[in-house]
Amino acid sequence: MSRRRAAAFVPVVLLALGICFADETPVGDVVEADTAPVEAAPPDSFWRWTGDALLRYEAVRGAPNPLTSDFERLRLRLRPGVEARIPSGRFAAGAGLLVSSASDSNDWNMIRNDNFRSDEVAVDRAWVRWSAAQAAFSATFGVFEVPLRGTEVLWDRDLRFQGAAAGLELPAAGALVAQRITGGISVGSQDDEDGSRVAAVRWEGEMARGVSLGGGFWRFGSTEDLVAAGYARTNRLAPGGADYLSDYRVANATIGWEWIGATRPVRMRLDLLHNFGADDRREGVEARVDWGELQGLGSWRLRLILQRIEQDATPAAFGGDEWWFRTAQHGARLGWGIGLGRHASVEFSVLRQRRDDLDDWTDRGWIDLGIAF
Repeated sequence: MSRRRAAAFVPVVLLALGICFADETPVGDVVEADTAPVEAAPPDSFWRWTGDALLRYEAVRGAPNPLTSDFERLRLRLRPGVEARIPSGRFAAGAGLLVSSASDSNDWNMIRNDNFRSDEVAVDRAWVRWSAAQAAFSATFGVFEVPLRGTEVLWDRDLRFQGAAAGLELPAAGALVAQRITGGISVGSQDDEDGSRVAAVRWEGEMARGVSLGGGFWRFGSTEDLVAAGYARTNRLAPGGADYLSDYRVANATIGWEWIGATRPVRMRLDLLHNFGADDRREGVEARVDWGELQGLGSWRLRLILQRIEQDATPAAFGGDEWWFRTAQHGARLGWGIGLGRHASVEFSVLRQRRDDLDDWTDRGWIDLGIAF
């Protein structure tokens, strides 16, 4: 089931359901629920507005498709929504819309490897969540943001899960001061396809001195529906072209380190990928370094991302669309973000990458103005 038809999967009446609830604190963080005792709250605090707005100008040079090798465009994306919790605090619900408009038409989206249409109005989120009494366990059903904190090589943060997910906080053990396990199943998560299946599980642990570890496994099934919808992208196809040549059983290992420092924090992360379903061309690596963070007016963050992703390391259908090629490529991305206030920022980014079978590089640059509701 495509997210564009997600209203048939989880009715938008969840929004009305949330508005019927009364006199409760705002919904907590999407990943972790509140554990402190609930105190008296103002009558209007049982719900909250959520979402974001993004205005982007981008330019591309040297794309291999002769129809769109050099171009510029302007894009506007709005994601208004609402979240609510019933008085017991055990159940929450949310819903939201996606509204997008761009200077290019929808006819260019598949050619330009986009994960979204340039112009559309669609259901973006429609979910219900149940949390255990002590908030150690929670389960979410419907259409919602990806629940696993993995690299965007595996899953574009703008794509939605359509199905179910659950998370469990685990007790500290040995050198681990905190740990959590999360899993989920999604069906038909790309546009214009209903058949693909994704099952994923991820464990994350935190240690002293800012060290973090993570490990996950992603199983992609019924992939012939992705190929039929035009999402083969840079992956190899089997003879006849009806499905991928490789299966996709992808393991992802992560190690991270954070140093707060006297002035600006430094965060580093290394992600390794291995696809057990491919005979070769099955490895991937992403390294990321952030210096600084966006915490208000005048704050800034410098970000560097390096990638080397072999052709069948992961399905290119779900990878982050800020990279022109998802697999069979190597490249670097540099970004500089400036805080404009508590909820707004602007970021300047440049990306340079080359596909394995090409001699020329593709260059991409963009400016993002983002506002969080």
